[in-house]
Amino acid sequence: MKKIKKSLIPSEKLEIVPFRDSKSLAQFLEQPKIKIAEAITGGLELGVNGLITAGARIVQGAIKGNLMKQFGREINTLVEKGKIKEDYAETKYGFQTLKEILEFIDSESPDEERFLAVKAMFFAVNAVDVNEGEELINYQLLQIVKKLSGFQLLILKVASEARKAHPGGGPASAGGWLSDIANRMGHKLSSLVEHDEGVLMEYKLISGRRHSDRSGVAEHNFRLTDLAIKLCENLEHYETLGLGE
Repeated sequence: MKKIKKSLIPSEKLEIVPFRDSKSLAQFLEQPKIKIAEAITGGLELGVNGLITAGARIVQGAIKGNLMKQFGREINTLVEKGKIKEDYAETKYGFQTLKEILEFIDSESPDEERFLAVKAMFFAVNAVDVNEGEELINYQLLQIVKKLSGFQLLILKVASEARKAHPGGGPASAGGWLSDIANRMGHKLSSLVEHDEGVLMEYKLISGRRHSDRSGVAEHNFRLTDLAIKLCENLEHYETLGLGE
């Protein structure tokens, strides 16, 4: 591996990536991709403690760099607006959520739906008005969201919209529910929704099938569980912040 020139390495105590200093971290993530790359690769060579395991791979590809920069800009904006805690990196889950999302960006190169979802859970964890119980729930939702595909997240969003449009409930048959969601998504392929139905049931985001032949479903909340409703509320709240551009 080519040795990093000393001129590329920050000199101030070699605190290459200031994860636990919220303001410095926000400023760091606003830097051009090459500067982030220099800092992280320089830190790895020097053995600086506290670097994320993603390490130098952050610099791979313009997509990851742009996502990282966008995430940093949004953190900075929300701290300035008083929407998330200024000292979020010192809180119980603040530093951990930051670390996990940086790793997620680096390893997954997420699509728009997944990137939006993980950011929404990050901001839900670190919101200024969140209590300890909600913080724990939102942290667990982050773990779930990272395992979902963009299509599975879209199913939940469509079901959430349907739930609001029809407070009395949805179809009572599995086939009816699959068809309804497929039609609302626009592709009209029930089998495509069914392909991901099992994953959503596994993570307790939609209720299971009913009857011995598994032909029935719960009408209540369009099958969305309380966990899924909370997930969708976090997504909707994040979208109202107007930071996803």
